[in-house]
Amino acid sequence: MSSPTILPIPNYIDIISTALEYKKFQVEIVLELTAEGATVPFIARYRKERTGNLDENNIRDIIELHTKEENLHKAKQTAINGIEELGKMTPELMANIIAAKTLKEVEEIYKPYKSKKKTKAMIAIEKGFQVVADAIKKNTVEIPENLLAEYPREEIIEGAIEIIGAEVSANATLRHTLIVELHKMGDVSSSKKSDKMLEKLNAKDTEQIPKFALYFEFSSRINRIKPYQILALNRGENLGILNIKIEKDEDIFETIKDTYRGILWIHMSFITELESGFKIGYDALFGSVENELRGELSELGEDDSIKTFQVNLQALLMTKPEYGKTILAIDPGYRAGCKMCIIDTLGNPILFDKIFLHEEEKARSQLSSIFKKYTIDSVIIGNGTGCDETSLIVSELFTGDIFIVNESGASVYSASPIAQEEFPDLDSLDRGTVSIGRRYIDPLSELVKVPVGSIGVGMYQHDIAEKKLSEKLGYVVEDVVNEVGINVNNASIYVLQHISGIDKREAKKIYNHRPYKSRLALQKVLSEKAYELAIGFLRVPESKELLDNTDIHPDQYPLARYILEHQVTQDNFVDHARNMIQIYPDTNRDTLSFILNSYSQIGIEKRINSTHTKAKKKIAMESIKEWDIFDGMVRNVVAFGAFVDIGLKSDGLVHVSQMANRFVSNPSEIVSVGDKIKVKITAIDLKTGKIQLSMKDI
Repeated sequence: MSSPTILPIPNYIDIISTALEYKKFQVEIVLELTAEGATVPFIARYRKERTGNLDENNIRDIIELHTKEENLHKAKQTAINGIEELGKMTPELMANIIAAKTLKEVEEIYKPYKSKKKTKAMIAIEKGFQVVADAIKKNTVEIPENLLAEYPREEIIEGAIEIIGAEVSANATLRHTLIVELHKMGDVSSSKKSDKMLEKLNAKDTEQIPKFALYFEFSSRINRIKPYQILALNRGENLGILNIKIEKDEDIFETIKDTYRGILWIHMSFITELESGFKIGYDALFGSVENELRGELSELGEDDSIKTFQVNLQALLMTKPEYGKTILAIDPGYRAGCKMCIIDTLGNPILFDKIFLHEEEKARSQLSSIFKKYTIDSVIIGNGTGCDETSLIVSELFTGDIFIVNESGASVYSASPIAQEEFPDLDSLDRGTVSIGRRYIDPLSELVKVPVGSIGVGMYQHDIAEKKLSEKLGYVVEDVVNEVGINVNNASIYVLQHISGIDKREAKKIYNHRPYKSRLALQKVLSEKAYELAIGFLRVPESKELLDNTDIHPDQYPLARYILEHQVTQDNFVDHARNMIQIYPDTNRDTLSFILNSYSQIGIEKRINSTHTKAKKKIAMESIKEWDIFDGMVRNVVAFGAFVDIGLKSDGLVHVSQMANRFVSNPSEIVSVGDKIKVKITAIDLKTGKIQLSMKDI
């Protein structure tokens, strides 16, 4: 028995640098640092001199592609091992596996050999019909006498045709050509399922049917379809409302046939047997490629949706905190009442109560009592059911600021293990009320405890694999937490565990040993590696060392002191470069800019925008008309526009085409979540409650 084939390890640095258009040294140093355990935020901030100034996204792209290429190599090796163990490996099959460019392609080649059930082609090969298939591929039929003596001619021909079909469907060249042709001129289409099929839907899904009317007779070139259309098609298909397919095109069929003709070195028309084998193989190949392309399109739609969500989430997490205020938080509701909680200046709940909107006089009396007994700085109301009625009653009794906050995900948090750990003696309703209030006091600290997919600033997020969504949005949380910098003496465990190099165990250790008088004191608590990766992102404002309240890493303190003492600037950098490099070998102009900027930011809060809306009387749909102009706040940004709160029950849509007097490809170029903008009404649908808005010419 021959020894197993071992594939050589690919040159990942070459592959990644070519694909991402980065220099080889950049890829090499990122992979080297991550292998040593360095985190993305740490590399981006404190090793930028070595990476050529790559940011967090650049670094993650390198890491993700490296993982993808490693998995592809492992899959190829697994397929080769499996097929060789069965004794089924052929030179053509080996070539196809090695040439495969995607996991899906390797899986399709290997799939027949993993199955316990033999394919028709495998059975034909075992019977010795390969020699006949090889003859047919030369456009002739030659059957050895020994086969004719054992099997009927018709069975031999049919088996040989199946072998050819299997070879066509597994051929890497044909697959790549088909993929290229479909990307270039293929169409994806959708149609409504038959009435008989739609009648089988449950009541909830049946209500969704009208939403997909645009896609009942829809067709688009694969290379022109928009990401949100892909997700809409997928949802319609998953609900059982739409049929989706990639169209079979005769011209593409002929192109693949011509490619196969070239592989076989045949210059004349195919004989009937070769034509039949090719068609069988093409149909199988098309079905496999269709699945792969549908997967690619879905990934394109998901990635675009996630990117939009990431931008929105970042804006939301960067909402400025309102520390040092006593607030009354209210979670509005009808049936269960409006849950209330007073939260003190330290963010601790000190009183719980409840009012019922249908008992107005009693509700007013309870609220009046609270406002007389406690000095309330602001009232914070969740934007759920009963919000308008609640804010109306409060506004009659309270002269201070009343803010409406987005309560998306509060109920999910309230029932989570985190909430139970944080407030073991409270019920879920009270936990949710505290969460709503704290979203105003410190949005970042509160929202990190909510599953990111439940925060409510995305599009189609519930159609995306939870693991993928959580991972990608987790990057945003990680980046924001590390960008803002965390006061180690007042941060919660849940924020601390998003710090570079800190896991939940380390976060608890930090929390349990507070307060700290310097960064140096954290060395006694953290492991050497955790200290190195985390300390630059942790602030100790109480420290006598001013640099402990900056982004500057303790390793850079000697350099920072030199820069400050000698008043080094970009203009005189060259004069001091040699001395600075002796202090900190990686020093360059970027290092200088980083240190000067970090020192200038001492005590400055980086979160400066507010996404909270001041409560105001809701506008009735009947009272508005086209071309009315309103002040609004952006609630959500999606691929096709932005949803804006102008005081109506539902947010209005500013379509991307109505954002500026020029072409806008990405709404995020124009607006962000929390932006305050002026809009005018361009269309009103009283039946559906939908409002179309424009930002043009105001």
